[in-house]
Amino acid sequence: MKTTLATRMASSLLLLTCALPEMAIAAVTEASTEKEIEVIEVNGRRNQANSEMTEKTEQLMSVAGIGNDPLSAVYSLPGIVYAGGDTGSPAVRGSSPDDNAFYIDDMPAGYIFHLFGDSIFNENLIRDFSLYPAAFGSEFGNATGGIFDVHLRDPRHQDIETTVDLSMLKSGILAEGSVTENSAFYLSYRRSQIHLFLPEDDEEDDEGYTIFKAPISDDYQAKYQWLIGDEHKLTFSASGASDSGGVNISERSEEGRIDPDSIGDLKISTRFDSQSISWQYYGDDHKMMHLVVGHNVKETDNKFGQGQFTNVSNESYNLRFFYQLAWLENHKLGFGIDYSKTDVDYSFDIIPYYCTEFDSDCRQFKGERIQDTATLSDQDIAVYLDETWDINDDWQLVVGVRAERNDYTEQSFVHPRFALNWHATDSLTIKGKAGTYSRFPDVDTAIKKLGNPKIESPKATHYSLGFDYDLNGLWFTSVDIYHKELSDLARSTDELSIFKDTTEDLHYTADTSGNAQGVEWLVRRERESGWFGWASLSWSRSERIDDLTNITSDYYLDTPMVANVVVNYQLNERWDFGLRFTLRSGAKYTPIIGLRDNPDYDDHFLPEYGELNAKTLPVYHRLDLEANYKTTYWGYDAQWTWAVINAMAQKNVSGYYYEPEDGDSLTEFNISGEEDMGIFPYVGLKMTF
Repeated sequence: MKTTLATRMASSLLLLTCALPEMAIAAVTEASTEKEIEVIEVNGRRNQANSEMTEKTEQLMSVAGIGNDPLSAVYSLPGIVYAGGDTGSPAVRGSSPDDNAFYIDDMPAGYIFHLFGDSIFNENLIRDFSLYPAAFGSEFGNATGGIFDVHLRDPRHQDIETTVDLSMLKSGILAEGSVTENSAFYLSYRRSQIHLFLPEDDEEDDEGYTIFKAPISDDYQAKYQWLIGDEHKLTFSASGASDSGGVNISERSEEGRIDPDSIGDLKISTRFDSQSISWQYYGDDHKMMHLVVGHNVKETDNKFGQGQFTNVSNESYNLRFFYQLAWLENHKLGFGIDYSKTDVDYSFDIIPYYCTEFDSDCRQFKGERIQDTATLSDQDIAVYLDETWDINDDWQLVVGVRAERNDYTEQSFVHPRFALNWHATDSLTIKGKAGTYSRFPDVDTAIKKLGNPKIESPKATHYSLGFDYDLNGLWFTSVDIYHKELSDLARSTDELSIFKDTTEDLHYTADTSGNAQGVEWLVRRERESGWFGWASLSWSRSERIDDLTNITSDYYLDTPMVANVVVNYQLNERWDFGLRFTLRSGAKYTPIIGLRDNPDYDDHFLPEYGELNAKTLPVYHRLDLEANYKTTYWGYDAQWTWAVINAMAQKNVSGYYYEPEDGDSLTEFNISGEEDMGIFPYVGLKMTF
């Protein structure tokens, strides 16, 4: 246990007192009778509540234009891009968003991002957020992309306080405080305000769409913690989130003219709820034990067209156990067990399209309307070990292995992983990492009727080499080089005659591979004289290979060059300002080269697509500005926030689509660009009572 400054001061005073001559001690004793001496008592405990945000997360929280959402700040880091325009899930270093895994307080989470790209967490509750973009350790599984590891802080032992957050984007309330001397709680709830800017309407807009349920998102977090003695910590947690919205698609709309099956009300509803119990033990000599048991439910309910729907309910039980001890000099050994049991209940009545993100035109793989109700059950168990060896003051080696077994795919894996850190100089650290990974297949490719119950799990091998350099204690720079090899990705089969007689209703096989590689450069300035920030520049390339045809294509999220600049300045105790600028080359897209007759509907056309991801979107750039002002009202702390998203009103194009009009023909038609968010100013107020 580290010795605090107060402890060292108290020890020094005690030694000094013992060394005083008897006459001096008598003088001190005599003086104490005339004036009461203040006594400072210093107590330490291994299970101290971690109730404050880390400095790294605090800096992420300050990024302009994110509404104090540190998870949204990941898009200002190298190697991270949106999977769709200015919203959607993050894509990490050339991997698919589906390749990522999300953890909340060491437990797998249903999702941590709302449909509009903001995270599900109250910013006042996040203690630490870590992103592992490649070659992560053996404690994480079921991911071939990146790991988003979120730790919510422990409740504060204080008088009960209430914080109210009001803004044009989201509003929320947080209550927190002590229950007993050794226990405390917090409870948070937030709700989006986006629906106020997209009012429900009874009339179609010019494009043939009518919003009948404006999009709404909400989320909650709750935690109760009991500090037992000085070594044990018992925590009860609950969290959840939901998103919903609805729009009517008419025959006048672009979608209705292309696909009359979509005409009707489109309703989207998704939510998840989780509960967990965590016990932590802290002993001597780095000994630590952690047991957490959790329950997760994620539900998705979509309705569209003329009676089509998909209902999916995913319920899982998870158990994670970790034990660490120092077993030899300069050695630490970690041992863990992960167990999960998942039941996916699903029902659907849809016109399916059997395709993946590697198909240029999903409408070519249209099937007959189909219905089904079934359950997918899966159990997964993993055992892992990692050994940390501090070879000397300059070298550290971490060797790990993770053994997994999945009973649905009937596959077993042994994944070796290692990391080697070399402190070459006082200023330079070189880090090399590597490992193999796998994840459960996408559910829609693995279920009966719609998918292939025998499909294999996607796999990946990661390599990473990093250089961290401390320039002068204030400025830091780092360079990361990475390479990913991907295999056994899902591939649609309908267009291949060789599968007509051999795979029957197995619409997907694991016959796509790929690779991603890149270089990332980051320059960071720590906070001093009110300033801090960072700038990054990255180059990357991501490809996918059809293993049956040997055709190689750029991945649709391949974004060769990305540059980010984040600057924050605290003028005084009341005012601080922020700036974020992003510049990146356009993502890939598949061009529309013509029209073809719709085989299902006379006098309707479908777009004819060219080579997969053969074109590049225009260069993207966006500037966000923010100012914060701290004050008090009626004796209570308050903070105003003014921000402008996309302050330069840049019209960034996220894709192109066929826009049907009267009089279209196979040779005469209109292609339009889909633009991301325009300029958007907002105001927020946060108060603590």
